[in-house]
Amino acid sequence: MPKILDRVAVEGWGRDEVVQKFPRGGLGDIKLGSQLIVNPGETAVFVRGGEALGTFEPGRYTLTTENIPFLTDLFEKGLFGGANVFTADVYFVKTTDMTLKWGTVNPVIVEHPLRMPGASAIVGNGTYVVKVKEPWRFLNAMDAFRESVRQQDIKLRLDPMLAVMIADKLSELAAAKDLGPAQLQSFTKDLNDLLVALLQEEFDAIGITLVTFAINMSLHPDSLKVVTNMGYGTSYVQKQQADALMAAASNPSGGALSEVGFGAMGMAAMQQQQMQQQQMQQQWLQQQQAAQGAAAPPPPPPAAAGSAAPMPMPDVMTPEQAADFLQVTAADVIAAIDAGELKAKKIGAAYRISKANLEAYLAG
Repeated sequence: MPKILDRVAVEGWGRDEVVQKFPRGGLGDIKLGSQLIVNPGETAVFVRGGEALGTFEPGRYTLTTENIPFLTDLFEKGLFGGANVFTADVYFVKTTDMTLKWGTVNPVIVEHPLRMPGASAIVGNGTYVVKVKEPWRFLNAMDAFRESVRQQDIKLRLDPMLAVMIADKLSELAAAKDLGPAQLQSFTKDLNDLLVALLQEEFDAIGITLVTFAINMSLHPDSLKVVTNMGYGTSYVQKQQADALMAAASNPSGGALSEVGFGAMGMAAMQQQQMQQQQMQQQWLQQQQAAQGAAAPPPPPPAAAGSAAPMPMPDVMTPEQAADFLQVTAADVIAAIDAGELKAKKIGAAYRISKANLEAYLAG
């Protein structure tokens, strides 16, 4: 049998509790003339049949049909349980600051199409502070119509949403400000300030104010590998070739090739890695030939006077290296690239030409 209640108030909040239903443990009939007490930092929302009847800010109220409009409506509709009793659920919501921890479970992919390799894998951790601004919207968005809701319950709902929001907003910032991997890492403080403003619109939709945002962001240690596996910065064929090279170099007789990484050094580090891969591939081939002994192919004949010794064409070349094979100047190679006659990949301010593209250019 429902209790007849003549005082509506929270007697005490549990640790990290954000929402508390009154009365706990079931229905309660509230007596007309009861005292409603809403303490500082609280808001009380009266709910009946899934609809909000009224919201009360901090203060002391006497629940009568003379000063509470929704009670008059209930009385006129005959929804009182008796002559002076009505039934409703009351949800008390805390409106003070909540400090929540946040960290990436999976890297956040930030797209920056104007900077190679086209995206970065970002990891981050820190805290953010929120508070409830619109209790009714918050109760609906967070599915918080329960006996008790704690900060951890809110965090479980917000964390996945926050990861998506951050990825979207960081990608917008990276495109608008032409930020690459290195800049994303060094721009953390400014990004935090900007994200507070950019994310607020998203938080408005769930009735929450984002007060502060203090997340330390950095590049994932295998950022290049992560985004390459997702199709950024390289074609599928190029990725297969890179995987084959790494597998070959891992042969016990030929040393090991360090895993490709990408950090704050940006594209300069990636270009250096590419050159190191080429050198290690050549060293591995030389070691294989040396291991075969007499079976190794004879050395090439001496070069004619005044001519350069023949060299194997590497898989990837600079304009200068391509110029050596074409017996022209580097400027001629750049001109052919600009004219669209020779296909090349522009990485930052530098061009890289694949062996296949150079052979196709020579074949006409």
